[in-house]
Amino acid sequence: MAYQVEGARSVWPSLAVLACVALLGAGPGLAQTPQPHAPPPAQPGMDEAATDMGGHARLKDASHRKRMETVEFIAGNMLFVVLHETAHTLVTEMGLPVLGREEDAADAYASVTMLKLGSRLSYHVLIEAAKGWFLSAERNERQGNMLAFYDEHGLDWQRAYQIVCLMVGSDPDQFKPLADWVQMPESRQETCQGDYSNASWSWDTALKPHRRTGDQPKAKMDVVYGEGKGKLDVYARAFRTIGFLEAIADYNADNFVWRAPFTLEMQSCGEPDAHWDLQARKLLVCYEMAEEFVQLYQDIPAENTSPGKMAPSEMLARNIRRLRLQRGMSTEKMAAEAGLDHAWCARMERGQETATASQLEKLARAFRMQSSDLIALPRSTETAAKSPAPGRLKQ
Repeated sequence: MAYQVEGARSVWPSLAVLACVALLGAGPGLAQTPQPHAPPPAQPGMDEAATDMGGHARLKDASHRKRMETVEFIAGNMLFVVLHETAHTLVTEMGLPVLGREEDAADAYASVTMLKLGSRLSYHVLIEAAKGWFLSAERNERQGNMLAFYDEHGLDWQRAYQIVCLMVGSDPDQFKPLADWVQMPESRQETCQGDYSNASWSWDTALKPHRRTGDQPKAKMDVVYGEGKGKLDVYARAFRTIGFLEAIADYNADNFVWRAPFTLEMQSCGEPDAHWDLQARKLLVCYEMAEEFVQLYQDIPAENTSPGKMAPSEMLARNIRRLRLQRGMSTEKMAAEAGLDHAWCARMERGQETATASQLEKLARAFRMQSSDLIALPRSTETAAKSPAPGRLKQ
């Protein structure tokens, strides 16, 4: 049940990850009611991590903002990886029943755990994880990789959409713009509340007998940071510095009664991987996962913005629809504020029209932004309803 990437896939999980883990340990008492359209608050160390990423060969010429976006992308995906593998550990160690595929249940555990925190940071983790699956799917399509329909994991497209579905199912009002942005049909959105309810109730019920109370001793959790070989050393040092594994170990020890101690370990493995090793009683995460996430994130945006990969009309249509929905505007109101024909605006939003420079300027004024932003890939910090391009990673 390894968390592996399909095809090819520095970032360290910044303190934003540890903030999410801290919220995990704090429980619902710290839950907020954040607005998913706002970016998560900046975390101490994020700027430093982004600056240090300038030493990475693929990011040495990138802007600071681009490095920050990369840090956030990797942070969200790495935490999702660990929560996914924690679910496998819980199933094995607690003897939990699993109806259906265990890989699907593990994804649901990671998603539900983040959603129950109710914070902008936890929502951001899920958005970045969904984006990772979308980008992986898109890359595999371009590379002509054969889809493994026989695999124990779902297809990357399915995994990405299911994360979004659980989000919109947990709070349709907050996450409908996100579901609309990734073009999830209304008919599917309407069934997502059932998906979330089933996943949440099932995990709560299964884990209830194994929840630790205050008077019960904590299980011993060993933490090991192996050598980061070669270029992986930057990840090894960073994970160790921020205490990534220690935070995960503390959460698991605080919240569950385990039948025996086990180890959380990060190592150089020779390939991107993460898995629960029953015989060794070890949850292993490979440093190569971080490097693979960097490659994935750096490769896809460049391809998406090159000629022939995504037509300008399609990019404009997606961005306009996202912005309009965020602001609660109808197409009629948008057209009126831009001084443009309503019928043309409706066609443009369907990707059937290409805007002239003058029309872009008018649309930009309606949204009070620069016209260049209307045809750019949205940044991960701009909105919770951002654009994972439909498209599969493999756990």
